Amino acid sequence: MMNSAAPAKACKPAPLKRLGTCSRKREQVAFPVAVVRMMRLDTVGGLLGNGRLADELCITVRALNFKISGDRGASDANLTDAAAALASRGKGLFAHAQKLREAIQ
Repeated sequence: MMNSAAPAKACKPAPLKRLGTCSRKREQVAFPVAVVRMMRLDTVGGLLGNGRLADELCITVRALNFKISGDRGASDANLTDAAAALASRGKGLFAHAQKLREAIQ
């Protein structure tokens, strides 16, 4: 029995020219990962607590940790929701400070 082998030149595939994507769908773009966003989310997590911040963002604490560590990006909506949660917490703290001052008088 005789095996014939193709010459080495025939085994190499010709280089393919990439003309673009075949899909009509837009390319999926991830949220921006920026150190500033990560640090600001981490600061809000420290002030509110990661559990409460995750609840405000409607995500799990694990997903929040991924956002803070930079494995996932934080969207503008995430930052807006975190700011709103912090503002509402600030109003509550200010109101309680007023009650403490009234108790002194």
